[in-house]
Amino acid sequence: MSISELLDEMALLGLPDGSKVVTIDEARNELPLARKLLQSLQALQDEAHDLTEELEILVEQLPPHHEHVAEVAEQLGNLVKEWQDIGDRLENLGARVAGFDPGHLEWHGVVDGYLVLYSWCEGEEDIEWWHPLDTGINGRRPLVEA
Repeated sequence: MSISELLDEMALLGLPDGSKVVTIDEARNELPLARKLLQSLQALQDEAHDLTEELEILVEQLPPHHEHVAEVAEQLGNLVKEWQDIGDRLENLGARVAGFDPGHLEWHGVVDGYLVLYSWCEGEEDIEWWHPLDTGINGRRPLVEA
């Protein structure tokens, strides 16, 4: 049975651009790669934070066109591009980052005919939770499979 047979078309219209609906099996198959991509984003976030702080200090002390200012700004720009590339890879898996500390990934899925978000957090072995679209991680419910 396809996703569109499980879900009414109005729910599909409410999906954000670029999102796709996956089965729980598809989400579970993608979890190992999605987890690695999340870890890459977490590392990039830390590096971007450090570079941003360095750049703020540099622009207070050096002229804006100074070689070192341009070098740090270029490094920051490269991080942003890498961030976007990893985000695109996650989107292709159907996953989205819902939090960084702790890491939290979500996939659009279907539970009892409703569009929901399957939910995984760092420290969990598998995707065993879901929540309605209008709640966050605090609204997670156990995934009970028939």
